[in-house]
Amino acid sequence: MNAEPAQYTIRVAGRLGATALSAFPPSLIAEHRPDHTVLTGLLDRSALYGVLSQMEMLGLDLIELTRSI
Repeated sequence: MNAEPAQYTIRVAGRLGATALSAFPPSLIAEHRPDHTVLTGLLDRSALYGVLSQMEMLGLDLIELTRSI
């Protein structure tokens, strides 16, 4: 896996509120959909793993994780 920052899109089940979103880096932009939240932003490897760790600690369900080329 490349350590250079890349654009990621992360889909999480449910609509995340302000408190849950505050656990993630401010570089992630949140978009609410009817049944999930989409987080998009530039992350390096360490930040990506930090986001995934926070999701696990919050008990969130990951729907999809994609990296833009």
